[in-house]
Amino acid sequence: MGSEKPKFTNRPRLLLGCLALFSVLSCARADHPSLTEVPTETETSVIPTEVSQPPLEEGTPDQKSSNEEEEEVEEEAIETVEPSKRGISETTVRIGIIKTSDVFGDVEVGVEARVNRVITEDERSGREIEIVQVIDDGGDPLKTLEAAQTMAEQDIFAIVLASVSADRVVTDYLAEQNIPFFGWGFLEGFCYPNQWGFSFNGCLNGHALGISGASVDDGSLRVSNIFYGRQPTLILVTTSDDAGNAMESMVSEVWGDSLISVVRIPASQESGIAESILEEIGNVESDILWLSIGLGRTLQSKAQLIRSFPGMVVDDVTYLPGILREYETSKELEGGYVFSQFPPQEEYREATTVIATDLENINGPLIYSQAVSLGYWSADFLIYLLNEIGDDLNTRTFFNAANIQGTIYSPDVLGGPCALMTALVHQDPSGGVALLQVRGGVFRPVVDFDCPERYWE
Repeated sequence: MGSEKPKFTNRPRLLLGCLALFSVLSCARADHPSLTEVPTETETSVIPTEVSQPPLEEGTPDQKSSNEEEEEVEEEAIETVEPSKRGISETTVRIGIIKTSDVFGDVEVGVEARVNRVITEDERSGREIEIVQVIDDGGDPLKTLEAAQTMAEQDIFAIVLASVSADRVVTDYLAEQNIPFFGWGFLEGFCYPNQWGFSFNGCLNGHALGISGASVDDGSLRVSNIFYGRQPTLILVTTSDDAGNAMESMVSEVWGDSLISVVRIPASQESGIAESILEEIGNVESDILWLSIGLGRTLQSKAQLIRSFPGMVVDDVTYLPGILREYETSKELEGGYVFSQFPPQEEYREATTVIATDLENINGPLIYSQAVSLGYWSADFLIYLLNEIGDDLNTRTFFNAANIQGTIYSPDVLGGPCALMTALVHQDPSGGVALLQVRGGVFRPVVDFDCPERYWE
């Protein structure tokens, strides 16, 4: 891997959790109105003009204000971070990439494309980003931990973590080492109490994990856009494991009474899935059948469900550019719908043009995968934070800028991920999602990628 110079002014279960609990939080808002309502006024509570308090005994200190207490907590948090310049020199920032190659095979191509852009734009006044090593963990948590330990020993500053097997042991280790990691926020390590994981689409599982104040991802409600104002009804099909429990909890919270049935597929079931689903839903009438059962089970059952179910059959895993090149696969998915947490290439917005140009500059592919998108936007988020910090970069200034002071990460092109408040990235999802349909053997946008309004925008 070459180095470029930016300007700094149980594996299937983990994958299911990621692809099911879709969300995003980065760039400029998409060009379409959000279906998420934002109140025009906030209710005000009556505040008494005078509150009587018992007199303080002599020598008793005044009670601290909540702001003072919060500042003390923040100062204590910052003090726990050693101001290390590990992986940082006057001219270079060293990063590594850990990936599960059969899922995120070409993630490093996206990282390299984004890192390379700063050279094509002649942004040479800052430190160079050097990709030190790319390690394939094979979806094995032990190998993922070994990879993280290896990179820590190699003197790196940050990691792009595109792994389905990076469990809490791995992400806790990275936090203990004060190593920031960037990726897709389906892993628990991207959520509190870990504050070193930075996902361009936020913490997807915060609500399911019971994180105080975490918002639930309501991006799927944008499918209502094609029902002309009528709230559609929904049947959810998910797995009978922890990932399925989290999925059901999230969908129940978002869809309420419009979720009329939930079908649970045993984790061990590998055949006859479509028959099991159709038998369980019987004569239940619904507008949408949502499959959140992983890629293999979806490909096995979706064609039969499309033929047999009278409404929309939607899944959250099959938007994989290149998957429709195989005729049999294309035929099985024809007529079905899919959610995407990534801004779809097929929308041809500014972000698509920029990524395509950046890939061309490194002789990359014309059609890019979700793995490329994952690497690209993860690198974009990293570069943004480095630019915010500037010359005085170390682990403590990074932690302070990202988690304590907070800043709004917003890619400077339309059609990218949704805007994201970095101080909230460990609790909230971004909410960005698109809906596509397979028609004529290609993905066609039905509901364009869109982002919710945020109070801090």
